[in-house]
Amino acid sequence: MSSFKVGDKVTVRVPSDRPLYHHGSHGTVVTIGTKRVHVRMDRAAFEGHDGEVANFLPGDLDLGHVGTPRNSDRMNDAFTSLKLAAGTDLVAVAMDDGIITAEQGEQIKALWASHLQS
Repeated sequence: MSSFKVGDKVTVRVPSDRPLYHHGSHGTVVTIGTKRVHVRMDRAAFEGHDGEVANFLPGDLDLGHVGTPRNSDRMNDAFTSLKLAAGTDLVAVAMDDGIITAEQGEQIKALWASHLQS
């Protein structure tokens, strides 16, 4: 318990005895009990839990805000990675078959990545 203090920024790991919907949430320590740390969800995994105060065992928390907390953001990141991989694979096939040059392939990959970000 001594590793946490009020005001610390924390990230919820997979909680051992709390609902799984807290996993990945970012929060701030608001009070410290005898066995549990009470955390206000600053950016919960699901927006509906922002501002909620939940209590966790110390082992369920990491110091600092780590990773992307929102499940919707994680899904978007996964789909973007999938789309980027598909474009990269397509360019590799075209280069292997001599349809485009390595320079053209790099230009296409850069344009594809730029398109996915916008």
